[in-house]
Amino acid sequence: MPKYLEYTLKSDSLILGERIKGGIFRPSSKTLRWSTITMALRKWTGNKKLHAAGVLDSYKSNYFVYSPTERFTKISKIPLQVEVLNNVEGRIYIVKNDDLELPNEFKIFLGALISKGFGKCELICNNELEEFKIEQGILNTRIPCEYKEKFSIEEVIKPIYGYLFESTSKTTGFYIKSLFEGSEVKGPVFLLGDNNGG
Repeated sequence: MPKYLEYTLKSDSLILGERIKGGIFRPSSKTLRWSTITMALRKWTGNKKLHAAGVLDSYKSNYFVYSPTERFTKISKIPLQVEVLNNVEGRIYIVKNDDLELPNEFKIFLGALISKGFGKCELICNNELEEFKIEQGILNTRIPCEYKEKFSIEEVIKPIYGYLFESTSKTTGFYIKSLFEGSEVKGPVFLLGDNNGG
């Protein structure tokens, strides 16, 4: 059975934007999905084998309006309203492996609009999990199907499928089929919940 490093995460403001074509409102994900936290930690550590997922325990929703500009013309597009999660507290579970070394406390940036001042996160190590309960319940994060064993998901009972983006460089990557929050699974209790948030 895999072992995990559990970190608490705190952030004043996060934008975990959902990918939506068109429209002027961009909601935020209400969970710390595999793609967001794993890609940020891989970039920070340089460890391409790292895997992590997490859950949000509390937050408050607010909204931020900005006008993105065309890259070449510098002309503003239609203003977008973006959902911001404030006063965020959550937990991150990093799959432990032999070549992974992380400090007990460190800071990373997550999500969208980092250049606007969003996304600064403080991580503090809580625990190393070697033994934990496996129960049937509702998944409270997003994990690629091909990596579900890394997160001790033993059985998928009622899946809700979607796609997560795995980057291979700053400009390339691909989408992978994933289990989304709300899926009924048999898995570790620390990744289960109702996903109601703040």
